[in-house]
Amino acid sequence: CANGPTGCCCTCEPADALHARMVAMTGPAAPDPHPAVPGPDPAVRDADPGPAPIEVGALRWSDLAVEADLAPQVAGIESTLPAFLGELTAGARARTAAQDPAATAVLVRPGGQAVAVVRGVRLAWDGARSTAPAGGAREALQRAGEQGADTLAVLDVVVAPHLRGRGIGSAVLAGLDAWRRCRDLARLLVLLRPHAKADYPLVPFARYVSFVTDAAVPFDPWLRAAWRAGLVPVRAADRSLVARAPLADWQRWLGRPVPGSGPYLVPGAIKPAILETERDAGGYREPHLWAAPDAAIRQPDEERSSAWVAALAAAGVVAGDRSHREVRRRR
Repeated sequence: CANGPTGCCCTCEPADALHARMVAMTGPAAPDPHPAVPGPDPAVRDADPGPAPIEVGALRWSDLAVEADLAPQVAGIESTLPAFLGELTAGARARTAAQDPAATAVLVRPGGQAVAVVRGVRLAWDGARSTAPAGGAREALQRAGEQGADTLAVLDVVVAPHLRGRGIGSAVLAGLDAWRRCRDLARLLVLLRPHAKADYPLVPFARYVSFVTDAAVPFDPWLRAAWRAGLVPVRAADRSLVARAPLADWQRWLGRPVPGSGPYLVPGAIKPAILETERDAGGYREPHLWAAPDAAIRQPDEERSSAWVAALAAAGVVAGDRSHREVRRRR
């Protein structure tokens, strides 16, 4: 294994050496580029303000190439995803781990307890908004490991449920760019799923992600944490997750019978699933938002903004956009 320009070889170094390099590359904490929001850690929805934050400086970064024996803990953490989401994406998670185990990062506490999992792939991206994967996770998985791959595309972050609300999610977001440098890649892309939208499944995606608090920062806790970590909207992916499953599976995930075809609200879903009894199946399409460090995005200076809604507009996400209705009328 040959060390890259960063001096880091994640797939061959012992776990302690990998962690030491991550710490060295991260350096002193940078000032928060966006205003802080009072209250509990915004990285995880429904956070309990009671528990004291974990000493995130004691967490070490590893991956499944360095420590394959972490795989059972990774599976345990990901088993806490909403049932429909975990089952629909299980195959993709298994393929990414098999094809590039170093692209699955694991944050570990002293003593060996895994506390968070980061799933990523390597792909080619030149930093332009227009060339970020329009198909979101679906396209990124298809392009994983492509020729000229120079970008770490993070597709998912899952924190152990009993440790949520204690600063781990924010620590992951803050450490992603150092992980990217450790893998000797030129750029970072992060796919953001606004988990709290599951409480607002009927609100259109563009409108929901445009909601802000009184402090003018994103209303959604995960988007807010990403914004505070310096991640800027790049592009929306309307069909990031596209899946179909037998009606029996949807009834199990719903926990009730499906008496007829129509849109149904599945626990944990951020929009309705369309279930078709006459076809004995149902489909689900989920949008996500790509984000990246501001320096990684090739854009005119006039498109750079310190305001969330303006940054979304630069990424082509406009709350009042009704083009989808025009498309439906034309159909």
